[in-house]
Amino acid sequence: MLESFNLISCSSMGAAGLCLFTSYYFAKRQRAEKQRETARIRAIQIKIDAALHDEGFDAAREAFSTTLKTASLTTELQRPRLQNLAKVDKQPPEKYKIMTKLASQGMNAEEIASILGISRMEAGQLLSLSNVAKCGQ
Repeated sequence: MLESFNLISCSSMGAAGLCLFTSYYFAKRQRAEKQRETARIRAIQIKIDAALHDEGFDAAREAFSTTLKTASLTTELQRPRLQNLAKVDKQPPEKYKIMTKLASQGMNAEEIASILGISRMEAGQLLSLSNVAKCGQ
């Protein structure tokens, strides 16, 4: 009986030892994992702080700001030129002025085409447009 008690006692001590070892192992593993996570968070925090206090970041921001101001100024300088190009009351090209004067002298599309060196079809269209423009005024 004593032998069976010793055997039971040894096996329960072995089981208890195994449980103790397992809990110690898991606790140690959790501690190591926590330390790795803490180190990773600290490394990320250091990188963030370095990026926020980086001198190059301020220089890049300043360079971008300067470029943006230059682009805005260029756009403002070009706007009047673009508006002048898009004016509706712009003077017609010289060929249209000549064509209108010739038509007012009684010339037909064929005569105007030979003088201006354009096709008879184009001269006819220009005369039609000229007549429409006169009606609109």
